[in-house]
Amino acid sequence: MKTLGERLAQAMKETGFQSQTKLAKAAGIEQSVISKILAGGSKTSKHSGKLAAALGISADWLINGAGSMFGGGDSSLQKVDVSKLVKVYDENGDTGEVVTWFAEVPDHYRAYFIKRNTGIAQAPTGAVVIVNPQQKPATNDLVLTSISGVISVFRYHISGDGAGFLSVDDPRIPLASVRSPEDVVGPIMQVFIPELNK
Repeated sequence: MKTLGERLAQAMKETGFQSQTKLAKAAGIEQSVISKILAGGSKTSKHSGKLAAALGISADWLINGAGSMFGGGDSSLQKVDVSKLVKVYDENGDTGEVVTWFAEVPDHYRAYFIKRNTGIAQAPTGAVVIVNPQQKPATNDLVLTSISGVISVFRYHISGDGAGFLSVDDPRIPLASVRSPEDVVGPIMQVFIPELNK
């Protein structure tokens, strides 16, 4: 098979992806990209790596026609649903890593690993939180903060004049005012707690 389109069509047939829509969703790309490749309109594609991961095939074979479709070695490649990958951030920004999530989330969502006690039972040490940095928090939302280089989780409150305040689960600890809107990264959309009892 000489073209990317021919190799993609063969890979879809052999891996059971009969639907371009399903493959597009698994690869986290637009269906029109796949249609264009299959029609021969794209000799190369920046999405080939995502397509190979979603199909569970060798990217080198898909892109260049080199080697075998399923790679070398004794074990076959694992399919990766790229649409469920979330970029991992920390106090310094994008780490360059990704985490596989349980469900598809928008590209702009971020994953953070909680490394210290937050005072919020829903986000203990070791939890992974998914944050939407493009959404403004509402009263009682759990929010991720980055204050003086420390990542933490608080409950968010809005006063009558629109000022933001942060609280933890312990009612004895007073509300803290939000010093700068940049301190609040965004509301937490989902939380994964890997181990409830340590």
